[in-house]
Amino acid sequence: MDFRLYQPQGRTADHIQGIWSVYVSSEHDEPIDKLLFGDAGSGVLFNFGADVFFADAWHAPGIVLLPVSLKAQTVILPAGTLMAGIRFHPAMGYQCLGKRFEQPVRSEQEPDIHTRLSPLYEQMRHCQGHNGRLRVLYQYAQQHFVHDGDERKQVVRLVQHAHSNPSAPATVGLRQIERHFQTWMGMTPKYYQRLIRVKQALEQLKHSPSTPLADLAADLGFADQAHMTREFRALANITPKHYARRCLHIGAPK
Repeated sequence: MDFRLYQPQGRTADHIQGIWSVYVSSEHDEPIDKLLFGDAGSGVLFNFGADVFFADAWHAPGIVLLPVSLKAQTVILPAGTLMAGIRFHPAMGYQCLGKRFEQPVRSEQEPDIHTRLSPLYEQMRHCQGHNGRLRVLYQYAQQHFVHDGDERKQVVRLVQHAHSNPSAPATVGLRQIERHFQTWMGMTPKYYQRLIRVKQALEQLKHSPSTPLADLAADLGFADQAHMTREFRALANITPKHYARRCLHIGAPK
């Protein structure tokens, strides 16, 4: 599998986590399985190759509008996979597309969005290699997905508050915050905090898989190691111990 990721800088980085492109050779023997962890983000997927599997279904070539990621899911990439996409920060998909989706949706089902994205799809379809697709996607994102209005600033402020300091008083009431979260992301602030805490634990184990799990649980605010394990099972479909072992195996010298 050949995967490329570009993480934008500047104003674009306020909206978009990453712009990516992936290719699996048509000569590859077996489909590639990947476990993608929930991040509370959403995105747009442009499929130019083989049907790919995610969200419990196979998806044909075309444009797919992705829902907010609430938990880990398995992705299957067969030989001949060729895709690119945009990954929005939490709540930014709603801001950039004007809608939030409960499940993957073909762009043809959303005529306004389809009209906006179809020329981009056709332009990328004729690009040669990852760099061409990433360049076209980045230029489009800068022109069409970067907004600095008051609503976006409020979105960022409330999401950052829930992320970094949920116990501190916010500038708006709890019920208003909950309404915003349901509108933007289809989840409560509490669920978002759970998801982000598991995501932080996964990132820590990825970089330091030998970290004592009891210490990690305490550092990130889990009640104890057993609580962290339950949260991993519920939201990441893997236990901390299993994930740490997998990271150690990947990082081991060959």
